[in-house]
Formats: sequence, structure tokens, C-alpha cells
Amino acid sequence: MSINRKDGYALMNAVMAQLTGQDSFSVIDAQGFMDAGKIAMTYSTDEIFNALTIVGARLFTATRPYKAPLWLIDSINSGYFNNRIRKISYYSTWALPSGAFNTDLMTNFADGYGNDASGENPAGTKDQYEQHPVHPLEMNFANSIVWQDCITRYEDQIKIAFSGEDEWAQFWAGVLTEKGNDIEQRKEAHNRTTLLSRIAIAGAIGDANSAIKTLGTVVDLTAAYNAKFGTTYTGAQLRTTYLKEFLAFFISEFKVISNMMTKRSLYYHAAPKLTLSDGDHYILRHTPKSEQRFMMYTPIWEQAKAQVMPEIFNTEYLQPEQFEAVDFWQTFSLSDSNKAAIDFKVTVPGWLEDMISGGQTTVDTPYEFKPGYVLGVLFDKDAVLTDFQFEAARTTYPEARKNYVNTWFDFGLGSVGDPSENFVVFVMS
Repeated sequence: MSINRKDGYALMNAVMAQLTGQDSFSVIDAQGFMDAGKIAMTYSTDEIFNALTIVGARLFTATRPYKAPLWLIDSINSGYFNNRIRKISYYSTWALPSGAFNTDLMTNFADGYGNDASGENPAGTKDQYEQHPVHPLEMNFANSIVWQDCITRYEDQIKIAFSGEDEWAQFWAGVLTEKGNDIEQRKEAHNRTTLLSRIAIAGAIGDANSAIKTLGTVVDLTAAYNAKFGTTYTGAQLRTTYLKEFLAFFISEFKVISNMMTKRSLYYHAAPKLTLSDGDHYILRHTPKSEQRFMMYTPIWEQAKAQVMPEIFNTEYLQPEQFEAVDFWQTFSLSDSNKAAIDFKVTVPGWLEDMISGGQTTVDTPYEFKPGYVLGVLFDKDAVLTDFQFEAARTTYPEARKNYVNTWFDFGLGSVGDPSENFVVFVMS
């Protein structure tokens, strides 16, 4: 199996533009309101960056380390040599008729009966060497997204902008910190893309109108609330006027699904099917409480914390280390509707549709998941993972004529989104 690494710089830039709020903005005219600083003072600047003043007062570098969110799915390290991850599951099997007793179905003990080695028991079970091999399913995850970054360090040209070696060192320390922030935020972009992709796959599995049958992977809390209480409230009404009543309902739904996920079943995931002579066999999954992970949209979480915290975070359900609040799902925005919404398109592989529907689909199909409000996701820790593969930094020799050096950074990350593991998306229509 070959691995065609994808250069992910454009995707990382596009996602990073959304998660930093740079992809959509409007001009706010606040001229004369206050002196908010200027990009560069009106003194002469250096000739390399054209951004540093040659003479100045005390130096202050505007940078601080940034730690990427979505740590809950940042999980494995396959390394340079093993970018392909093999995952083997097993189809469930059916019980077999008993050969230890005479039953209403089988006669195993009678005059002239033996162990059926030669087929002498016409009404009984076969002998002990009847074969029942296991039926494994191997899935491979082999994607690799790569990109580079670079810092050019000028040895002497911009020293005139600083008063001494201390300021010179402080400047480059700031450069490295901010470059580290860029790197960390691109990892966040990768994590966010990984999470959103798995959410969209859950949407495809749970969409009754798709080729894949509904398996409980999407729960519309608005519709569920109205169906239970005979109301016609909107999602906005439930999050405001009827918030207390809605939270009580959500907690009960969460508990039910969390409990149900601990039971081995074909629900809450895409359950691949294998048809044999004795019937259909499925990949069944269960997720113990210790393996469950939960992410919830921060604004409603903050409103609900006093009521939800004691009900969810206890030894019976989740521990704090199994939970992460998410400030926005896709786009950094000041609008609650934008922060809570997802509009994400993925490819549903043909093999997935085949295994669920039993069809003969060989063509991958696009699927767009576009919920207006995502409250949270509850999932098995193996359902979505980021795969750290490699990270390296290499510095060139000084360029003899121009006297600068380049440090090149290489990054390789993969994503594991297993549709056959439990994953539930809570939305509000």
C-alpha cells in the first residue's frame, strides 16, 4: 500500500484563517478614538524587514507561548517509519447448537451413534473438529499531511536596530516564540480538521436520507425535546427561555446514551456487515465509561455549569480529564450562531456504504454536514485520533555572500477517524 503524502500547507492556512477569525471581517472606522499604536514608528527602519526602527528606547517583544486546544484527540505517535496504522476488528458470531445433550433440536445420544466423525449421527451435531474460524476485519489508516516552515536569520544586517547583545538575543527569542505559536496553531488547525471530519462522518452515518442507515450517531435535541413533551419550541427558545428545563432533559439524554454506549451493539457507529451461511454478522462495539470522551460547546456549558457539573462529572460517568470545552467548532467569530455551527464536507468511502447497506457501491460520495448548532460530541477515544508522525528542524550553513542562515521545519501529521467506533453528535435544529 503506497502512501501519497498530501502537502497540507494550503489547508492548514485556510483552517487557521477561520480559527483565528481572519477569513471574514469588516472595516470598523474608529479614527481618532485612541492611539492604539502603529506598526512602525516614523523613524528610519532596517533594510531587511523594513519593520524595525534603527534607534529606539527599551525593547519589548510582543509575544507569548500559545497552547493549542482540542487536546482530547491528540493521541498517538506512529513515527517516521510507520505512517500506516493497521486496526483489526472481529465480526461477532452466533451461538451453536449443543452437542452435550439431547435437545428438542438435536439427538446426540442414541444406539449406534458415535462422535459423527464419519457422519453417522444424522439427527445430531457434527464432531468436535467442525471448523468455525474467526472472521477479522482489517482497516488501514495511512494518510499523511505534510508542510514546511522556515525562519531566515540575518547574522549582522539588523544588529544596528538594537542597543546590544541582550536586545539582539531578546529579539530572536521573540521570533522563536512566535514561530512556535504558528506551529502550535497549525497543529490546532490539523486537530480541528480531524475532529470536524469525524463529526461529518457521524452525520452521514446518522442521516436517514443517506445511503447509510440511521444508527443513532446524530441526536437532534430540539426534536427529541419537542417529541417527548409535545411542544414546538425552537432551539433558540430552549437555550434561553426554557434553558433550565432543557438542561434537565439533556442531562437525562446524556446519561441514557452514555449508559447505552457501554453495551455491545451495532448502534452509535457504522457496523460493518458480513453475510455467511448462518446469517449476518456485524462488528459490534461497546465503550466503557473510562474510554468515553465528551466535548461540549463552551458558551452553553458556562451557562449550565452549576447544574450540569455535578450530574455529569462523577465516578459513574465522566472524569474532568475526559472532558474538553470547545469555544467554537469551526470559525472564530463574535457571533454565537457562527461559533456553534458546522458546515463541513467530507467524502464517504464506497466501502463504508457497502458494509452498512450491503450494496455494491464502489464510488466515494461527497457528504455535507451542516448543522446550525452543535451542542457537543460523546465518543469512544478510538473513534478519532491525531497521529503525530514527524517533526524536524534543519539549519543551513551561512550563505557566504549574503551572510544569513535558514532553518527549515518539517511536519507530518495523520488523522485517524474510525467510523466503526462509537461517536454521537448532539445537535439542535
